[in-house]
Amino acid sequence: MLKLIIADDERMIRESISNIIDWNSLGIELIGSCGDGIEAYNMILDESPDIVLTDIRMPGISGLELVERISQTDMDIQFILLSGFGEFEYAKQAMKYRVHHYLLKPSNEEQIIESIRDVIKEYYHRRAFKDLQNRQKALTFHLHHSVLANIINEGIFMDDSAQPAWDVYSGFMDFCYTSYELCYLHYLEEPLLVSALGLIYEYMSKSAPGIAVYSLYVKNTLILFFESHQVSYEDLDTFMYRLSIEQQPVQLNYHRSTYPNLIQLIEAMTSKIKRYGMIYFMNGLKPVPICNYKNLIEKIEQLTTILMNTDIENRESGYEELENTLHDISNPDFLKQAGSRIIIKLTAGNRYGSSVEATEYLMTLNQQTDPAIIRNMLMEKISKTMADSTETSYSPFIEKVIQYVENNLDNPSLTLKWIAENYLYMNVDYVSARFMKETRQKFSNYLTTQRIQKAKQLLLEGSTEQIQCVAEKVGCGNNPQYFSQIFKKHTGMSPSAYIKQINGGD
Repeated sequence: MLKLIIADDERMIRESISNIIDWNSLGIELIGSCGDGIEAYNMILDESPDIVLTDIRMPGISGLELVERISQTDMDIQFILLSGFGEFEYAKQAMKYRVHHYLLKPSNEEQIIESIRDVIKEYYHRRAFKDLQNRQKALTFHLHHSVLANIINEGIFMDDSAQPAWDVYSGFMDFCYTSYELCYLHYLEEPLLVSALGLIYEYMSKSAPGIAVYSLYVKNTLILFFESHQVSYEDLDTFMYRLSIEQQPVQLNYHRSTYPNLIQLIEAMTSKIKRYGMIYFMNGLKPVPICNYKNLIEKIEQLTTILMNTDIENRESGYEELENTLHDISNPDFLKQAGSRIIIKLTAGNRYGSSVEATEYLMTLNQQTDPAIIRNMLMEKISKTMADSTETSYSPFIEKVIQYVENNLDNPSLTLKWIAENYLYMNVDYVSARFMKETRQKFSNYLTTQRIQKAKQLLLEGSTEQIQCVAEKVGCGNNPQYFSQIFKKHTGMSPSAYIKQINGGD
């Protein structure tokens, strides 16, 4: 139930509102009533209500001042303002703080209940949207973490004269135009790593919420890097200089540098850590080892290139050799790292699939712990990817249909009949029969599949748009309910459940 506080300096009004309405039937728990603004402010801090119904003019702190003070905190509270004054200026000030519910005294039971119901509806809508945003942020972090793990692997295992294939990864995150901070914390002993990292994560979540922090650990050194977000890092530097871990035998040594982009940061960082045999890329507080199996990585890279760029006969021999190579790897973490590299390279640029499919697959792969299961999953995925990559030749007018669908997915009125008659100037029955023969599916099924794939891509990219906006972009018009229905029918889950699953259930 949602928690409600009533604040009004007139006792009769407080008691009338408290007693005249059946709050339980509305899903509301009335947790208190206050006679002035100061009492209401203190109760809000103590009880963290979801809704506050308050008079505008009260002694101590007015209702508007109460709203202003709470707006400066991280509390997400819905306000309903109650006043005997009808001047527009009050409503104008209230709207400045995103208060949209404003009732004039005397208000009857129906008016108050209507406002409460509107607030409840808005509350759950905002909470659902916030949950979706958080899941999308977490999904983006997991995807970026996987991409960075591959790049760091490349930087470690490559010769000094070689460069990672930045263009392969550019579709997943920005490497060129965003500046980053790189921090080193020396002399941190491994048993104290989790404690130190926990304190740093806690500090960053408060001082820089929403900024993803990536971390590595190698030879008693904790390395952190994150997107630049401040003009001054004096507070961060002070925190790091003063960081003290119980049982740490020596003083920690801290250093921070700014890099104009992620490419330069990674190149500088990997040049320093590549000489070590064991490097840990932290996944939260869990250290994930990057084993310096240079020869194996080079061989896997070569075989992946063979799968991508050679004829069918050589692909088959390359596939067999890759299977034998993976069979010799018993470390599950290294197997998953190798598999992630292969899948990302095969799907880069949508050549052998899409980033949506790659992310769905990698999330499932990363949950496995048995090396045999990981190997089987990898080889099945690679085999299917290779089979799907075989180029299919369509008739020129069928290619035009496919291209037209791709360019007009947001059109809710898109039909094969319209395309045939108004774009191709051909008989719709003939086009339909040829489309079915060449693509081996009906046009309606193809159209729905493309719309669902586009929707997945929008959700995967961490878009903060509402479901309604996604629905419009994939041709479901102003009807998010219809979009959710076809999405669930096609995938077996709602859009929000899909995001949750891709996010590992978080």
